[in-house]
Amino acid sequence: MIYRDAGHCIARVMSIETNDGTAKAGWQMRYQSGWPEVRTGSELTAEERLTQDCIARAILHRYLDQALWHAVVAKYSINDLEVAESVRWLIPRVVSPAPHLFKMKCVTCWAVPRRLPSAFYEVQSWDSDGTPDGTLRRWKSLTQRWLNEQIDAAHKQVDAVMRQHGLMVAEAA
Repeated sequence: MIYRDAGHCIARVMSIETNDGTAKAGWQMRYQSGWPEVRTGSELTAEERLTQDCIARAILHRYLDQALWHAVVAKYSINDLEVAESVRWLIPRVVSPAPHLFKMKCVTCWAVPRRLPSAFYEVQSWDSDGTPDGTLRRWKSLTQRWLNEQIDAAHKQVDAVMRQHGLMVAEAA
């Protein structure tokens, strides 16, 4: 299996826990998503694909800048404990003029969209000092811009790393 782009690679390696080696029903084996896997002539078994995804994940963990790795994990991992660990890592490092409480809540909301009580996502609850709404919105924008820049940079770095290791479609042709 070869990854078609950085997004495909990130999606697979951040959702490894959903892949299993159990036998599938006939209809499940025939199901084609909107994005068929690249055919290389010698198809990998489910176990081999899982192994490749695990290896790709280890490669990314090793070669991505630490901030980029944690941004990707916080945004895309399906493992709640792993997400929480990356959010905790990002909070003191996020580039923002906001105080710690604001950064903590902003990074958490960015990483965990709409799974917590709705009051948690209200920007006014992120500040205990009575800061004006305009300042809160500016802090939120700056904080989320930095986080989204990390994701953009991570996609570029994932693409470069996977190409370097011959795991992208263009490299397989």
